[in-house]
Amino acid sequence: MRQHIFIFISSLIALSSFAKADQPHVGRKAAAKYFQGETNQTDPTAASSSGSTSHMLMLGVGAFVSSHAYNWDNGDSNAGRASYGITYLLDTWASMDVNLRLDFNEYQLQDTHPIKLSILPLLTFPMAESKFPVYFGVGAGPGVFFKQANGYSNLSIDYQLVAGVRFFDLYENLGAFAEFGLKNHILLTSGGQFNGTALTVGAVFTF
Repeated sequence: MRQHIFIFISSLIALSSFAKADQPHVGRKAAAKYFQGETNQTDPTAASSSGSTSHMLMLGVGAFVSSHAYNWDNGDSNAGRASYGITYLLDTWASMDVNLRLDFNEYQLQDTHPIKLSILPLLTFPMAESKFPVYFGVGAGPGVFFKQANGYSNLSIDYQLVAGVRFFDLYENLGAFAEFGLKNHILLTSGGQFNGTALTVGAVFTF
């Protein structure tokens, strides 16, 4: 009888040990280990956001190195004078940067000194995110004259073809660029055309 009782008690002890081994781990320590494991996993959202394009702003001052006006207040060669530009990176599309460019241009005709604002969507490549120093671009958009020769349109169609070099983060978030480009326009509601090449230098800000 004692032998049967001993065997029964030994079996109970063995079963309780087995059940305890299979019992799921719960409590604060188990929860901490679980969340620690979740944190160590790669977050796809964080990975995708780390490759996002930085904001970029370019401020430039330049001059026309050669130009010619056709049928525009009897203008001749060297009608272009100064150009002041702001270029802001809006987005990326098809491995290119989509920029908004605002150019303030000054001209000198025989009788007047026209001043015009160009508003251009400008596509540039390679993307600024690549930090490659050489870039190329093309853009087109409307032009608005704040001052114009008498009898000529105050609106124009502007188009640009540019090539330049830019160096990012020379000092913290400040860099520099130099750009050479064609800056042309055609007057909308009257005769008149301008073809010019300009050299622009300035600062590049990333943030």
